[in-house]
Amino acid sequence: MRVKLEWLNELVDIEGLSVEEIVEKINLYSTEVEGIERILSGTNLVIGHVVQRKDHPDSDHLSICQVNIGSEVTQIVCGAPNVKEGQFVIVALVGAVLPGDVKIKKSKIRGVESNGMICSLQELGMEKKYIPEEYQEGIYYFTHQVNPGDNPLKELNFADEIIDLSITPNRGDLMSMIGVAFEVSAIFNRPLKKRFFDVIEKGAKTTDVVKVSIDSNLCNLYYAKAYKNVKIKKSPNWLTSRLIAFGVRPINNVVDITNYILALFGQPIHAFDSDKLGNEIKVRLATKNEKIVTLDNIERNLQESDLVITDGVTPVAIAGVMGGLATEVTNDTKNIILEVAVFDPQTIRATSLKLGLRSEASIRFERGVDANKAIEVIRYASYLMSELADAEVLVGVAVAGKENIEDTIIKIHENDINKVLGTTITREEVIEVLQRLHFHVNCEDSIYVSVPNRRSDVKIKADLIEEIGRIYGYDKLKITLPRSSLKGGRTNYQKKRMKLRNALVGLGLDEIYTYTLVTETKNKEFAYNHYQGSKEITIINPINNEKKYLRRGIIPSMLEVASYNYARKMKDLALFEIGKVYYDLETNQEEEVLAIVMANNFSDTLWDGKNEFVDFYVVKGIIDATFASLGIEFEYRPLDKEIQQMHPKRTATILANGTIIGFVGELHPKYAKDNSLEDIYVAEIKVEKLLNINKETPVFSQITKVPSVERDIAIVIAKDVLAADIINVIKKADRKGLEQVKIFDLYIGDKIGNDEKSIAIKMKFTSFEALTDEVINGKVNKIMKELTKEFNARLRA
Repeated sequence: MRVKLEWLNELVDIEGLSVEEIVEKINLYSTEVEGIERILSGTNLVIGHVVQRKDHPDSDHLSICQVNIGSEVTQIVCGAPNVKEGQFVIVALVGAVLPGDVKIKKSKIRGVESNGMICSLQELGMEKKYIPEEYQEGIYYFTHQVNPGDNPLKELNFADEIIDLSITPNRGDLMSMIGVAFEVSAIFNRPLKKRFFDVIEKGAKTTDVVKVSIDSNLCNLYYAKAYKNVKIKKSPNWLTSRLIAFGVRPINNVVDITNYILALFGQPIHAFDSDKLGNEIKVRLATKNEKIVTLDNIERNLQESDLVITDGVTPVAIAGVMGGLATEVTNDTKNIILEVAVFDPQTIRATSLKLGLRSEASIRFERGVDANKAIEVIRYASYLMSELADAEVLVGVAVAGKENIEDTIIKIHENDINKVLGTTITREEVIEVLQRLHFHVNCEDSIYVSVPNRRSDVKIKADLIEEIGRIYGYDKLKITLPRSSLKGGRTNYQKKRMKLRNALVGLGLDEIYTYTLVTETKNKEFAYNHYQGSKEITIINPINNEKKYLRRGIIPSMLEVASYNYARKMKDLALFEIGKVYYDLETNQEEEVLAIVMANNFSDTLWDGKNEFVDFYVVKGIIDATFASLGIEFEYRPLDKEIQQMHPKRTATILANGTIIGFVGELHPKYAKDNSLEDIYVAEIKVEKLLNINKETPVFSQITKVPSVERDIAIVIAKDVLAADIINVIKKADRKGLEQVKIFDLYIGDKIGNDEKSIAIKMKFTSFEALTDEVINGKVNKIMKELTKEFNARLRA
């Protein structure tokens, strides 16, 4: 919710309060302030009057302007195509600083002196979508009487700040300027300001023009108000400036009035062209396969659960979501019907999500609107229609549904409050807080509080205690620690996970967190780790179709992060995430996995020009080193089935104790290219079962005083024999004296058979007795015998 402070001051007295003080107190007592901004900004700005304009002698597009800036007439060279003599413009004087840290200096432009700059709205920071069409390709000029030398930002009503509030789902009352005014009034104990306006009704009755009926209990209230002889034109500056600050683009006076009412009251209203609508409004559920073309000129297929506004027969609007094109207000519209209604929040949310049409209106209906304010909304809208659109306001309203909702009465005692909050608040203090909240209070033995309908979040005693504590001040509550006989600490699983995380960070990787909600397409990728027969879990009411499924793997989400970084020229990546994946295997289940994404340069030493680039063995080494800290060893084998998104020759299955627990390798070049990536290596490992295994405590082994002996051999074997199998056979052949086995060379060439390869192996032997050549040769011969037996291996000549 964007709150313009000038507008807020019209509703509640905030004179004398600084922006910093307002932000600090709202953060402390109410809701989070996400930011502070200005629509237009710049220093040393004044209004200037162009008293003379002539063409630049050395340019076909520059103008030399003599500009009256109040204190003097100065010369400015301007490149805008729409600058004309007689205009009142915005001038940035020498020394001004504009958005983007643009500094205005005295200069010569093609030999002509220029003392400042005539500004466009875009140069002052306004987004292009808010700028009227006539100013989009040039400077801004005032169309009403202004004085040279005055502050242009003040004249445009943009001299103040806008605070952006993050509204929690339960505080629908803060989705309006009036709601924020109530909140600020309570926080600062400042009075609300009354709005004075008068509405003159004349002519026929609204009920003579349109009849209203409701044929569904999903619409609680529906008002219709008729206007005749409406003039469609531009809105005044005070209104458009407030709409822009609110985040809405001005269109015309009638549409702007509906948006202004939405921002002011939090009550969405809709305008129908009365001549196109006819004389009947009926609210009902849509029929099967019913269709409507909405204002965005898209045909929508409706379901029987969708609520619609009809002309008695045909849908003319999707209730609470969007109007129909058939009854749109255009420049030719003369007569209007305004709708003010209260719809079922869950129905509006379901329809807007299904159609992908979340709007400012639907968001407010989803959180609930105040039915008791509907008549006031109609009266103020009628006042604006009369003042800004010269409309003839017809008498009365056409209405159907329940027009008034009783206040919620909550009985409470100060002892109840003090027991929960641990305070010693007196009854007088409680009453003072409740009155600041603008709740009606009646005191007997207990306090009876009438909570108005606008505060739909306060329904029970606990809600009221929370409100009292909030306004009384969280900073005044005593700091106490909870009493418990339980001892804190991490479980063994949590300790191992922390050790795993620390090991990865220690190896130079960065931890990230990604969304657990993904698209259907992404959920089908990298399916190697998916359990056979498992299904995906779908969200019943997703935020949007891009976040409809709980993820079955982490890599797709991490690759979105990689793509984001690649697009910003950050291609050296070393990322990991430890998180949950979800699947339906008879019941909904979850499991923790580790995913790694790495690319390009992993480490370098600039002083000697050495770089280590990511490849399969770098990622494998990181995995081995990480899990070695937990006493877990892995085995790597070729894939037993294809992973469509992975390189078929640079990807391996990861096994632990003979069980497949993940994969590691390079992305398939086509998949990488389709996602604007290159040279990306990934891994995904099921870690939950591994971390739950209780390893035996390592036993100290005495260190031998006899020097170890290394022996290298080169063997020739068939190409399809795996290195891991060779190492396993060697280890089994000498379980006691063999300390270490490493493969350090691979040869394939014309000196051996076409279907053969030569592997060089380094073996390290240790013993508590002297290792003579005879002993070592015996061990090597035994190892060769086993290799020959298993793989038909021979020593390379």
